[in-house]
Amino acid sequence: MAEYDSLPHTYGSVVLYQAEALVVNLIGEHSDITITELGSILKKTASACSQIVRKLKSKGLVEQVRNESNNRQLNLRLTDAGKQIYLDRLSLNLECQNILFRMLQEFSDEEIAHHIAVQERINQAYRGDIDRSKVSVTE
Repeated sequence: MAEYDSLPHTYGSVVLYQAEALVVNLIGEHSDITITELGSILKKTASACSQIVRKLKSKGLVEQVRNESNNRQLNLRLTDAGKQIYLDRLSLNLECQNILFRMLQEFSDEEIAHHIAVQERINQAYRGDIDRSKVSVTE
């Protein structure tokens, strides 16, 4: 997954990395979202999100618009080019999901249920590691 996430993907003439594409998706799903709200969803700092937004602005995909009811707040919106990439990514994601579902058809419901149970246990172990790390940092 790390290798896949580090690969750039081309959408028309625009090259995006996974982190950039994820931000495009979030802005597409939540028009007028703020950088702070992006950070909350992504569990990243506002500074890290600002860097990604700057890159997307320079590519002409995102614009920042002053909030009319709170002059200090900037809301994020996709430009027309950003909206097209958002729609292209939705289509690509649907295609990838369909391929995956076809590949998984060779497994029985019992095999899938077993895999899910194992994955849930792995997720619990990682969640425990994360929680323990947060406690040791605050001590």
